[in-house]
Amino acid sequence: MLYLTTNMINTDAIGHILNDDSFKEAMNELKQMHIDMIVNSDVDEDKAREICYMRITTINEIMAHLESIAAKKKIDDKRWNI
Repeated sequence: MLYLTTNMINTDAIGHILNDDSFKEAMNELKQMHIDMIVNSDVDEDKAREICYMRITTINEIMAHLESIAAKKKIDDKRWNI
């Protein structure tokens, strides 16, 4: 089912988004905001640090997923050239 959904996604559009400097900056700022929250948290704020860590992990997973979608076209093109 995931494969069928991925086929409807425009890989070029995802590639353009990933290469957009504003998008990259926004994602980096979002991660940095959560890193700063972890660094500046008090000793007893372990739950807040855990939430920030999960959010950073989620951002990383989303970026990795988008990068894999963008790379799908390149992978498919190379597969047929062999």
